[in-house]
Amino acid sequence: MIEPIHITVYNLLIGIITGVGVIYFLFLKPAIVEYHQFLFVTIIGLLLFLVGGPLTELLAPELVHWVHGLASILVILGLYNPVTRDIRHDAWTNILLKEPSQVREPADWMLPIDDTVLNLFDSADLVLTPSIIAHNIDYSRDEVNRRLIELEKRGFVTKVDRGKYRITALGRQYLNGAVSASLRGQLRHLWNFRFGR
Repeated sequence: MIEPIHITVYNLLIGIITGVGVIYFLFLKPAIVEYHQFLFVTIIGLLLFLVGGPLTELLAPELVHWVHGLASILVILGLYNPVTRDIRHDAWTNILLKEPSQVREPADWMLPIDDTVLNLFDSADLVLTPSIIAHNIDYSRDEVNRRLIELEKRGFVTKVDRGKYRITALGRQYLNGAVSASLRGQLRHLWNFRFGR
């Protein structure tokens, strides 16, 4: 039979690994841009339960129930709004089921039209002209043309032929939220260095 101390150490290790995964997801991956207080409260509660519980069980076993109780209260406060006496289902839905355009991290130089243009390229998976893009997204041809030049300069689209563009792998990664602003800056620098633009 496994001794209780081994189970506690095992629970602590699993808690630390899970906690590191949660922290990585929230802070290091460019997945969620907007953080809310209730999200932090819930995460603190989960981490307190996952890491604090087993750690308390090792160091001060008589306090483990208090730590678990506090962790549960924090999780409940993150999921439930005691002021309005309502579950925060809309707020959590906004975080967990956001559109990629709300989740990805736009660079300082980007405008809302850039997301619209890139989404059109991604949905059509075609070579498009500024006129066709402008017709489909309700922006002027001149404005679309200016943004295509900027997007090409930054490596998000490529010119296939005179006046014809296609989305690049970097553009698709941006749409999927897989490229942070700092990484895009580094990639743009490499792109400009390599192709002399």
